[in-house]
Amino acid sequence: MYRIAPAAWAVVAAVLAGCAGQAGADTPVDGGDWPTYQADVTGVRSGDDPRSLLLDVAVLAGADGCSRDPRIGYLTEENNLIYASVVQDSRLAATVGGCPTHATAVVKLTSPEPINGRRVVLNEEIWKPAGASYERCDKTFGCDPMPANHCDPAWIHVAVDGLDVSRHSTGHVEGCDGSWLVMTVPDDPAPCGVEARSGCVPAVSVRRYFMRWVERNGWSTIATSTRSGCGTIATAEPQFPRELCARLPGPS
Repeated sequence: MYRIAPAAWAVVAAVLAGCAGQAGADTPVDGGDWPTYQADVTGVRSGDDPRSLLLDVAVLAGADGCSRDPRIGYLTEENNLIYASVVQDSRLAATVGGCPTHATAVVKLTSPEPINGRRVVLNEEIWKPAGASYERCDKTFGCDPMPANHCDPAWIHVAVDGLDVSRHSTGHVEGCDGSWLVMTVPDDPAPCGVEARSGCVPAVSVRRYFMRWVERNGWSTIATSTRSGCGTIATAEPQFPRELCARLPGPS
């Protein structure tokens, strides 16, 4: 998985924190203060010269005073990466309901050196080249390719992370064919704490999860059970293959 230099994150975070509460030094104030806020980047593409990128940005909208001057607020380069913050000024951002919609804008990022396919980190999100444009790297897998095998342990880990269980819980795969998954997951493998509390009697509750692969979203839970075999999945999803669960003992 691709990792960002901690030093660069610290600098970006500090700059954004400072921006959130004050207007830019060169921004005139009229009709009230215009503090600076982050602007969400929705798309990235090559610019009209080797040193530039064009950023599609969603800015606050819905009333006068919602947004002005979307721009690059901070720019640096480190370890062959380009780091930048994308910001806007807004007089109404802190007003509840003051800016109910968004509008689109284009911000030009110009690097001191030719970009040459380098990855860019915009508001702490990594984008990588994808032809003439860029695509946002995945929050879980970074810029590395996602595993083609849906039964890969990395996908199982992501599935467990999405469940309402302890962060210490891990999944035990009982059956997986790439489209359907059945696994057991403890609600909390250490109910008495990592270092067991005096007098606590551990009672680990384990549940069986039946899941379906959903393109672009990963594994999605269809049903759960604490019984042996296929449990409730027969009625919840008749297409679930019985050979993955018919002979399973009760979860434990």
